[in-house]
Amino acid sequence: MENYLEVNLVRFIHMLRYAGIRIGSGEVLDALNALSLLDLSDREAVRAGLKATLVKRSGEQQLFDKAFTLFFAPPEAKEKDYTRHRQDQTQRQQLLAKATEELTFQGMPLKLSDSEKTVYSGMPEKDKEKLLDYIKKTAEGKNIEQHFQPILESVVKSSLAYWRKSLRNQLNLSPLPQTGDQELNALLASAVRNGGDYSPALLEEDMQNIADKDLPRAEALIRKLARQMVTRLARRYRQSKKRQQLDLRKTIRHNIRFGGTLLKLRYRSRRTQKPRLVLLCDVSGSMARYANFVLQFIYGINDVVSQIESFIFSEDLERVTEYFQHGDDFTSTMLEVINRSKEWGRGTNLGAALKNLRLKYPDLLTGHSILLIVSDTKTMALDETLQELSLIKRIVKDVVLLNTLPRGDWLSSKSVRSFQGVLRMFPCNTLSDLEKVIRQKIIIY
Repeated sequence: MENYLEVNLVRFIHMLRYAGIRIGSGEVLDALNALSLLDLSDREAVRAGLKATLVKRSGEQQLFDKAFTLFFAPPEAKEKDYTRHRQDQTQRQQLLAKATEELTFQGMPLKLSDSEKTVYSGMPEKDKEKLLDYIKKTAEGKNIEQHFQPILESVVKSSLAYWRKSLRNQLNLSPLPQTGDQELNALLASAVRNGGDYSPALLEEDMQNIADKDLPRAEALIRKLARQMVTRLARRYRQSKKRQQLDLRKTIRHNIRFGGTLLKLRYRSRRTQKPRLVLLCDVSGSMARYANFVLQFIYGINDVVSQIESFIFSEDLERVTEYFQHGDDFTSTMLEVINRSKEWGRGTNLGAALKNLRLKYPDLLTGHSILLIVSDTKTMALDETLQELSLIKRIVKDVVLLNTLPRGDWLSSKSVRSFQGVLRMFPCNTLSDLEKVIRQKIIIY
């Protein structure tokens, strides 16, 4: 059964969808009909037929070609990929089993994710020994009982988070594909290994932990997401021709020539306004990498935003709008921003930055503006910050905070709880979060 045409077509389409190509049931039927009319022994004819029916959007042709070459490879090449995949699976399971065995507290395994165990496996042996020695001494301490385990787990997780960041260029933390089809999993793993644009894992990776070697892929993915968003949303900001509300004044004036008889009705519709964004990015030590990604994404959607004013801050405020108005390469632009900035990598005082924004740039804070703050909420002078936020919120259309802290850490953070009482807050520590919140919560408003 596995060699049937329909089954292989479905498997190939599954691979294309994993690569990010959107394919509906209509395209699947079109592809099947096309194959029924082609000589299946003619490889190029099959490629052309599938490409014509399955690829509908610009930018997807290259993804299709890579997937086609991989999926319809010679049997010996596919067997090689399958063997490599099984070896990787076995090795990973052995590492996870060893980590589970070693990371225990009073005989009970610590509750850690597979990703955290993988980080532990990649740590230098000397540092592994230090961590295990700390766990052992804690477990053997006086009056230490089993209920102390969650506290220990929290400390261990913090240590592993540090190592995850430090080792991001050495570790491969991308989860192995799990489609339920081992051969297809092997092909997808091969595509990721060879630098293919297979992005689900990258979309869900904490932006702070994206490896340097993956930065080109991440930047390409941001450009792709921005293009898709612009295509979907641009039409929302044109004058609508949909009849929504009767315009009585225009109707009467238009029908004077008919003696006042209302023969032709006139309607009006409200023009949807593009939002005006005032972007405030935290570039303190822990936040600079997030700011880089967010700035790139926001400027990628400038066609559907009325105006973008950009500021960076740590201890004080710096306006950086002019750097992005020349259409230069984004990477070189960011390097120029970093080299000239006096704030990059310093401590955080959001309250001081907000006060300077309110006093020095009052013309930017209007009833049509959305203030978009990118921060992990960790700041000096929390009370003063909340006061400034309350003042600004009365002036602008909305204040939104994109929180780069993982959602699981929100409950334990006093600053997060304080900010939630003043403004709208959304998680934003992955590219997936960023795309979702801008599309659903900011642009469609």
